[in-house]
Order: sequence, then C-alpha cells, then structure tokens
Amino acid sequence: MSGSKHPEIGLVDGSTIASTRRFHVVLHEKAVTQLDDLLVCEQALPDGGQVTHYGIVVEGTGQIEGAELPSDTQRIAAERTMPGVTVRRVEVQVLRTVPELWLPPLPGSVVRRVSTQPEREAALFIDQMVSPLPIGVDQGGDPVLADFSFMNGEKGGHVSISGVSGVATKTSYALFLLYMLFETDEGRKLLGPHGPNTHALVFNVKGEDLLHIDRPNSKFGERGKSRSGANKGTPDKTSAVEQWRALGVENPGKFNSVALYAPRSAGSREGAVATDITSRSSKDVIAFGWPPRDFIREGLLKFCFVEEEDARTQVAFIEQRVRVQLARWAYPLEYEPGAVVLCEPPDGTSHVMSRVLGEARDPRPAGMGHPVRTFDDLLEFLDRKLSPDAPTFDTQWTGGVQQGTCLAFLRRLYAQAPRLGHLVSTGVQPVKLQKSVTVVDIHSLHDAAQRFVVGALLSRIFEEKQGKGREPLRFVVLDELNKYAPKQGQSPIKEVLVDIAARGRSLGVLLIGAQQSSADVDANITRNAALKIVGRLDAGEAADYKFLTTELRERAARFLPGTMVVDQPLIPAPLPLRFPFPGFATCVAEGEPPAEVKKAAAKKAFDGL
Repeated sequence: MSGSKHPEIGLVDGSTIASTRRFHVVLHEKAVTQLDDLLVCEQALPDGGQVTHYGIVVEGTGQIEGAELPSDTQRIAAERTMPGVTVRRVEVQVLRTVPELWLPPLPGSVVRRVSTQPEREAALFIDQMVSPLPIGVDQGGDPVLADFSFMNGEKGGHVSISGVSGVATKTSYALFLLYMLFETDEGRKLLGPHGPNTHALVFNVKGEDLLHIDRPNSKFGERGKSRSGANKGTPDKTSAVEQWRALGVENPGKFNSVALYAPRSAGSREGAVATDITSRSSKDVIAFGWPPRDFIREGLLKFCFVEEEDARTQVAFIEQRVRVQLARWAYPLEYEPGAVVLCEPPDGTSHVMSRVLGEARDPRPAGMGHPVRTFDDLLEFLDRKLSPDAPTFDTQWTGGVQQGTCLAFLRRLYAQAPRLGHLVSTGVQPVKLQKSVTVVDIHSLHDAAQRFVVGALLSRIFEEKQGKGREPLRFVVLDELNKYAPKQGQSPIKEVLVDIAARGRSLGVLLIGAQQSSADVDANITRNAALKIVGRLDAGEAADYKFLTTELRERAARFLPGTMVVDQPLIPAPLPLRFPFPGFATCVAEGEPPAEVKKAAAKKAFDGL
C-alpha cells in the first residue's frame, strides 16, 4: 500500500458547495496529489457520532486569487508588487460514506490521503467483496480488485470491453483477465473445485497473434524493466515486474493449458486436411470443421443464412423446413465416420427435430441413397430437391413456398459454398473444450464463414449447458462483437448472443465481448454486462459512455495502451487502472525465441558445418 508520512493534504473548500456527490479540497502549500488518488475526510456529528467520506480525485485546478488580468500574474508571483495568493484545488468524487449516511463533507474538515490498507479497502468496497480478483493496478501501483461474483454469474456476469482498434488493447486485456483466472493461485482459488473443468473459448480474429499464447513473451525481459529511472533499491511501480508482483504474480509467463484450432484450408483438395497457418507447425494446430453428420444434427444450416434480408423473407422459412428434412433423411454412412447417406425415411418419421435426433439409426451403405462427404455433396442433393426445373423437385422440402423463394434459397446457398464450404467435410476435427483455453483462429475466413463458425460454436456451448447448472463455467472471448450482434437487424447469431447475455450467467456461459464502440452493439448485450471496461476512445464517441464521468470521457480520448477504466456494480464510480505487459506472447513477433537464443542457434549451426 503506497502512502505518505504526511497524509494531510488540505481542507474541504468552504467557498464552493460540498455535496453528497462531490466536493473540493484546498491543498496545503507543500501538498502534492494527482488524479485518481484516494482521499478521506472525517467529521463529528452533533449526536456524538462520526462519519467518514472516501473519495477519488477527478480534477485539479490552480489559481492566483487577486489576479484580474493576465499581467497581474507577473506582478503577484514574480515582482510581488501586488497582493495575491496562489491556490491549488482538487475536485473529489465521493466513493463511499461510512456509516452510510447521505451527508456532505463538512466545509473546513481536514482531508488526508488514504494511507493504510484498511482505509483503502473501505474506500474501494474491498471489504464488501465476496470474491476479490485483481484486475489491474492503480496510479500508485496498488491492485484494483473486482468482485468475481459479478463475473461468474453468481450476482452478475459478462464483461464488455470498448475502445479504439489497435490502441485500446481490448483483446490483450481480455487475455489478461483469463490469465489471472487460470494461471494464478488467486484465480484458481476463485474457480474452486470446478476449476480443472472450467474452460475459455477465444476467437482469434486478427492475424495469427493469439496462436502463440502458449509461448513465453520474448520481449518481457526488456519491457518488464523500469524505464523511469527509479532510485536503486526502490521498487519502480511502473515496471511490468512490479505491477505483476502487486497482483500477486511473481513469475508471469505463458498459458500452460492451451489448444489451438485453425480452419481447414479453402485450397485443400477433397479428402485432404490442412490449415493456412504459417507461424506454427502443423503438429501444434488442429484443423477444425464439421463433418456432415454434425452439420446436420446440430442444425447448422441456419448459420449459413445470417444476413438481415434472409430473416425478412420466406428464405428463413424454407431453411427451417430443409433443416428438419435433412435430419429426417440423414443416416450414418457405413464405414465412413462423419459422413452420411441421405435416404428417404420410413412413413411416420417425426417432423420434430428433437425427436428425430433421439432416434437410433444404424449405418447404411452408400448405394441406398445420396452419400454426403462434403458441403458440395450436400449442395448437389439440395439442388435436386429444391430446383423447380429438376425432375426430383419435392414440395415436402419446400413447404409449398413460391418457386422464386426456392431459387433465392439456392442462390444464397451456392454463394456460401466458396466461403465456408471447406469447413464441412469428413476428416476435420470438431472443436473440443478440453484445455483451459481453446483458441479458434478465424482471421483468414470470409466474413460469412466467420459468422458461421462463431454462431455454430456458441450455439453448441449454450445448448450443452442447458439443464446442467452454472458450474463448471464457460468463458467466451469474442472481439468485433458489433459484427455478430449489431445494434440493428436480426440474425441467428445475434439471437444466440442476446440469449447468452440474458440467460448465460445462470447457465455459467460468460461472454467477454470487445468492440470499438458499444453504441454499435445490441443494447441487450452491453446492458447485461456487469463489468464495463473502456480503453482509449474516439473523441467523437466518448459521449456515448454515460457511466464515465465527464473528466474520464475526456481523458479516455488520450489514454495510452495499457490504460483502462473499469465500472463495476459494487463501486459507484469508474476507476482508472493499468494492466502489466504480458508474460505470454500476444503476437507472432513476441512468440519468437529471443535474439540471443536465435544467435546461439545460428552459431551452433555454423560451427557444425
């Protein structure tokens, strides 16, 4: 706990109104305080009781009383030919009053800096937190805590992270939260006995950056050192090492339990499974996709139609009809795991999806119907059933819609074939949450394919948690949330995300969503996030963040990477914080071996010639 030998800094200003929300402090001549410092003042009550006000500095001002013209400053401060007094003030936002009485600070009361751990715990409601989790450090290098019960679904859930792309470090902060949960003693303690079965799904949407979090950060040794020239023997609380130490982590490093998935390459020939990843060995990355049997049984056809116009037309109706028909007609293909053969089902087969999926079906040979091993095989079959000119056109598959609607459905499906068709094939591996953190790379996919993957995986996770209780938890880290759940329009993916936001915390499915501007995301999602975190904001959009104070909205437009503001239910004011440079690699360059290691390896190779 940082403090001062002389914590008294001034008096509550009596020349301006002190309210239950804010007050000003006239600083003593030698007192120094800055933004985000925690202050405290006490006052005696007429009945003999005492009330204590805790607050945070939100603004500072200076003025020479007696100066009326700019030139008076020279006469008063330098020449001393005019009477005048230099006055410095800070504005303080009240965080907490103990006991909880709605009383303003008494003008003239002594104000001092919070200088003991019990006072800091009282000021930041740490003494009221059921499950405190370190989520960053403050201006003085002391840990900022959040109540994990507002993250794990017990009292609230979900995290919303906003900020300018490339500067706000949204994804880096989301990974930092996961690191504090999965890789620290305090985090594992909070996860409790269900910790080993708690999993996080992380979507990688930019380059191959997140495919290296299982490697130590090669630049941590350089970035972790002090850069401010702290005195020898004095801990420098701006260094990453000291910041991690304040968070209770002595040796930050890589994520230790990680599974890496990348999509099957669009250029793969039929029957081959390979990825487009260049920065990792093929043995490190699993090629993921959906065998046709899983595609049909999970009803993933709906995620092939995610445009708003699809939801407004009869295309959505025919998609539902085709989805059920595929499930009715699909039988396991004999001797070919994951493949199906489409055969006309016997009379009396249910048209209710859940009942169809509950049927036990024996494998059938390819000669009994139309074998489906790839998306193209499926498309070929549907063309025969839905094309009005085909001799096998079947109204059982169309539900009696107009022929133009059938053609519109087929046009959209044909358009998706080059975008996401390579993801539906035999030989690929379904994504399984078996490690603590599972990274699914989608950065190289077409937008339509990205939506398909996100929708399919989230839908499966949500369905698997139905009726199984909140524990063990499932965390989902999704950047560019505005692309999947925009403010306007409807789509199957948006419905899943809104459902997760509304009911996910009771099921233990927690969303850590990131976006450039929360105004672009459906309000049902951002509104349900218990923790709202903001990095650097675009100056023109800062006004949309009503939970920030006026001063913080202005400051947020100038934040440097690594600086954030957190708003949580227990604390009535947003708190600025910083998080340390990570010990795990967050990009390809950081995952490379250090220069000295590569140099030694090169020398060894040269000596062996």
